[in-house]
Amino acid sequence: MVNTELTLIEEKKKNLKDGNSNGDNNTNNWLNFGLWIIFSLLIVLGVGVIGANLIYMTTAKNKFYDVAKVTLLEKLLPTEEAQYFPQKGGAIKGGAMKGGAMCSSSVDPAPNWSNLNNIGIGKSGGWPYSMYKEGRLNGVFQGFKNWFAESVADSYITSRSLLQKWLTLFAPVEVDKNIFSNETFQIFILAPLMLLIFPLVVIFIYFSNWVSAFKTSWIYTIIGMIFVYSWFTTFFVVIIQAMQYLLTFLFLPLFADYKRIKKIINCNITSLSLLFGLLMCISAFQNLDTTIAITMLIVYLMMVVKTLFSMFKS
Repeated sequence: MVNTELTLIEEKKKNLKDGNSNGDNNTNNWLNFGLWIIFSLLIVLGVGVIGANLIYMTTAKNKFYDVAKVTLLEKLLPTEEAQYFPQKGGAIKGGAMKGGAMCSSSVDPAPNWSNLNNIGIGKSGGWPYSMYKEGRLNGVFQGFKNWFAESVADSYITSRSLLQKWLTLFAPVEVDKNIFSNETFQIFILAPLMLLIFPLVVIFIYFSNWVSAFKTSWIYTIIGMIFVYSWFTTFFVVIIQAMQYLLTFLFLPLFADYKRIKKIINCNITSLSLLFGLLMCISAFQNLDTTIAITMLIVYLMMVVKTLFSMFKS
C-alpha cells in the first residue's frame, strides 16, 4: 500500500516537473515555435501568390491589351477559332468592360509576351492546329489530322469559354458594385475552391473532349474507338488540359507579370498579416506557456478589431 502511494506521488512530481499536470502547458518550446514561424510564412506566401494569381485572372477581363481591343483574358485563354486556325482567316473579336475596383485592379498589367510566346501563349496557331489543311479533296490521313486538330481546338474553346464566364462573375464592374470582386474573398475562399474542384474539372474535360471529337467527325471518332487511337488521343489531351488548368492558377500570372502579382500581394498585405497572426496564435497555444499564448491572442484580437474598424470607416 505504501509503495503504491509512493509511486503515485513520484508520478505526480514527474508530471509537475514536465509541466504536463492535468494537461497544462507550462513550458516553452521555442524551437518548435520558431519552426512554425517559418512554416507559417511559407503558408502565407503560398496563399498570397495563388490568391494574387486568381485576382490577376479575374481582373484580366477589364484590361484591353492592344489596339484591336482584345482583352488580356482572351489573350491568355483564347476562345476564338481564328486564334487556333489563322489559316482559316477571320478576325478576333474584342470588347470588354472598362474600369476597375480596389487597389489591385487599378494596377495596369504589363505581361511579358516574350516569355508567354515561348510557351505557346498569346500566339496564333501552333501544334496541333498547324496540322489542319483546308480542301475537299484531302486524303484519309489528312482528314484524320483535320479531325484531331479541330476536335482539340473545339475542346479548348468550350472549356476556356466556360472558364472565362466563371472568372467574369468575379471581375470588378464598378467601384464596390460587385461584392464577389472583393479580393479578400477571392484569396481565402475562391482561390482554394478553384483548386478543390480540380477533380470535377478533369471529369468535365474528359467528357468535353469526347463531345468535341464526335461533333467534329463522328466517323473518325468511332473508327478511332475501334482501333484504339481515339482513346489515346483523348487521354493525352485530358492530361494536358488538366495540367494547364492547374498551372494557370498556380504559375501563369506569376510567370507572365510578376511585378503586378507583387503589387496585388502588397494591396492585400493586411489580410495576409491577419492570417499569419492567426497561425502564430495557434502555434503559441501548442508550444508556449499558456500566459504567453493568451497574451498573443488578446493582441491578435485587438489587431482584428482595429482592421475591421478601419474597413467599415473607409
